[in-house]
Amino acid sequence: MSTPSLYLNQLNVEQRSAVQRTEGPVLILAGAGSGKTRTLVYRIAHLVRSAQVDPGRIVAVTFTNKAAMEMRERVREFAGDEAKRVTISTFHSLGARILREHGVKLGLPRKFAIYSAADQMGALKSACSEISIDDDSFDLKRVMRQISDWKTRGLAPVEAVKHVASEQARGNRSDDYAVLSADAYGLYEEMLRACGAVDFDDLLLLTVRLLREDEMVRQALWKRWHYFMIDEYQDTNAVQLEMARILAGPRRNLCVVGDDDQSIYAFRGADVANILEFERHFPGTTVVKLEHNYRSTQRILAAANAIISGNRHRHAKTLRTGNPIGPLLDLWTHDTDVAEAEGVAREIQVRRMTRKMRWEEFAVLYRTNPQSRVLEEALRAQNIPYRVVGGTSFFERKEVVDCLAYLRTVVAAEDEIALRRIINWPTRGIGRTTVLKVAAMAREQRIQFARLLDVIGADDVGAASSAAITAFRKQLDEARGSLAAAEAAAAMPPPAQEHGFPPLAAWADAFFKSLAIEDALRSDHRDRTVETRIENVRDVVGTIARYERKVWSEAGTDDWEPPSMSDALARLTLAEMDEDEEDLEQGGVTLMTLHSAKGLEFSDVFIVGLEEGILPHARSLTGEGADEYGDPLAEERRLLYVGVTRAMNRLGLSYCLSRRRGGSATATMPSRYLEEIPADLVEIRDTGTTLTPEESTTLQSNFFSGIKEMLAD
Repeated sequence: MSTPSLYLNQLNVEQRSAVQRTEGPVLILAGAGSGKTRTLVYRIAHLVRSAQVDPGRIVAVTFTNKAAMEMRERVREFAGDEAKRVTISTFHSLGARILREHGVKLGLPRKFAIYSAADQMGALKSACSEISIDDDSFDLKRVMRQISDWKTRGLAPVEAVKHVASEQARGNRSDDYAVLSADAYGLYEEMLRACGAVDFDDLLLLTVRLLREDEMVRQALWKRWHYFMIDEYQDTNAVQLEMARILAGPRRNLCVVGDDDQSIYAFRGADVANILEFERHFPGTTVVKLEHNYRSTQRILAAANAIISGNRHRHAKTLRTGNPIGPLLDLWTHDTDVAEAEGVAREIQVRRMTRKMRWEEFAVLYRTNPQSRVLEEALRAQNIPYRVVGGTSFFERKEVVDCLAYLRTVVAAEDEIALRRIINWPTRGIGRTTVLKVAAMAREQRIQFARLLDVIGADDVGAASSAAITAFRKQLDEARGSLAAAEAAAAMPPPAQEHGFPPLAAWADAFFKSLAIEDALRSDHRDRTVETRIENVRDVVGTIARYERKVWSEAGTDDWEPPSMSDALARLTLAEMDEDEEDLEQGGVTLMTLHSAKGLEFSDVFIVGLEEGILPHARSLTGEGADEYGDPLAEERRLLYVGVTRAMNRLGLSYCLSRRRGGSATATMPSRYLEEIPADLVEIRDTGTTLTPEESTTLQSNFFSGIKEMLAD
C-alpha cells in the first residue's frame, strides 16, 4: 500500500482538504464534474487507513443502489478487503435495515414487506373503496402523490387532516383531491399495517419516528456508527434531514456532499434549503468547495457559470478547468419543432462522419417527455439508432409484479394486496365476484382477508369456488414448507458453486413451474411479446440467484445474516427506486429529459426547446413550484445548468418560433435564460447544415470509409 502522503497527492488541493477534515460537521460543495465521488472514496479510505477508524463505524449514504454499489466497489479496491465492513447504502436501504432490527418496537413484523409502486396503488384502491371512492371517479395516482408528499414532509395521517382543515380555515380553498387524500391516508396506512407492509416513504418516516421515540435504539446506533457521509445532499427532504441529524448524534461527525446549483427534484420532495442552511442546522460546520471541473471545456463552463449566477440564493462558487477552451456554443433558431428535430438529426450525422464519433457519444436533452416524439421520428428518418431513457421499469411489468406477489404471499400469508393480485392468476376458478364477496365479508367481520379464506365454505361462495380456494391454500402451504427447507440450505454457503441455481432461486424456479406461469403466458396467442415476458419471469429467478451469491460473498462481515426470501424481496423492491439509473451501454443516441441526465456526461449535447413555457416551464411562470425562498424560476435555471454541464466537448442549444401543441401550431418566445449567456460564447448557426472548410474537407475524405464501416456493420 502507498503511504498516506502519496495517495493524498493524487487529489487536488480542494479535494485533499475535504478528505482530511474528518471530525465534526463538514459541507463539501461539489460543483459539476469536480470529482465528488473520488473525494468521497478517498475520504472513506483516509478514515480507515490514516485515521485508524474501525470500518464498521463508517456509514456512507447515497440515493441509488447503483451509486452505492459503485462506491462500495471503489472503496474496497482502494482501501482493501477490510473496507467491506463499511456500510454503504441508500437512505431507504439504511431505513429498512434499522426497521428490520428494531421495527418490532413500532409494531412491525420482522419480515415486513416493502410495497412497490404497484402494490401501493393496490392498497390505496382497497382503502378508497371503504369510503366509496373508485379510480373511475378520481385519479388515484394523484391521491398517492399527495400522500407521499405529506410523508416526505413528516406528516402523519392525523396531521395531514389538520393541515387540510387549517388551509380551509385560512380561506385557502383545498381541492377535492386534498380532502380525499386526507380521508384516504389513514385508511391506506391501516391497510399497509394489516398486510404487514410498509411503503418506500415509510422506510424513512418510520425510522425517524423510531429514532425520536426510543432512546435505547438511538444509543445502540450511536455506539455502532461514528462517522456519517451523505452524497447528493441537495436532494434530501425534511425526513432525511431529520434522520441525518439524529444519526449523527452527539459526535456530530456528519459530512455531506452536494451542489445546491444541481437541486432539481423539488417535485419529489427535495428541499434545497437543507444544503443552503446546513451551517445553521449544524453550527461549527467546515465548508470546502470543489470548483475544479474535469469534464467540460472552458467555454461550456463559462456559459454554465453565467446561467446559474442568475439565482440569488445559492452558495457562491465558480467552476474552472484546465481543459481546452473548446468550440463556441451552437445556437439554432428553427421555424417549427419538426424542423428543430430534423436539424439535430442532420447535425449528428455530419459530426459522426467528420469527427469519427460513436452514436452513444451524443445526447439530446429536453424539458418534457412529449418533446421526444418528433425527435424519434427525425432520427428514424435518418436511420440513426437511438434509445429513449425513461421507459417502463422491469419492476413495473405485469408478469414481474405478479411473480413477486406470489413470493410475498408465500413469505407473508397476511399480505392481502399480494394475495388478491394472484388469487386467480393463472386462472384457477376463483373469479372476481368471489374475491369481492370474501373482501366484503372480511370488512364486515373485521378479519383479515387471508384468514377468512382459511374458513370460507361452500355455503359462502359456492362449491366450485370453495374447492378452488382450498386447492390454492394447499399449494401455498406446501410452498411455505419447501421454502423453509431452501432457506435452511441457503444459510450454509458452499465453498463454490459452478452450476445450477442456489437454493432460494432453485425453489423460486420450481414454484413458478408448479404454477404453470409460462403456460399461462403462452396461452395468449395474440401477445407478440410473450417470449420477452417469459424471459422476464426467468429474470426474476436469476435476480434471486444473484442476491444469494452476493449475500454469500459478504459472509464474515459485521451483522451478516444468511439469505432469506423476505430479504431478497426487500432488496428487489428497493431496486425499483433506481428508476432513473438505466444502462447506457447500448449503442445509439441518447434521448432523455434534463432531470434524467443528472449525473451523466456525453461528448456532444443538444438541449432543445429553449422557449418560454417549456424551459422555464409554464408552471413556474405562474408562480407554481416556488422554492423556499419564493423564486419559482430558480429550479428551472438549475435544470438548464445541469443540462449544460453534461456536455464535455460541444454544446448545442435550440429554440423554435412555433411549436405544435394539441394539434395546432402555437407561436413561442425564446427562453429568457438564453439572454444570460454572454454573446462571445455563442455562434449563431444557420438552420441548414453549414460546414466549416475543415469539416467539409474531412467529410469528403471520410465519406467512403464511412460507407465501408456501415456496410461492415
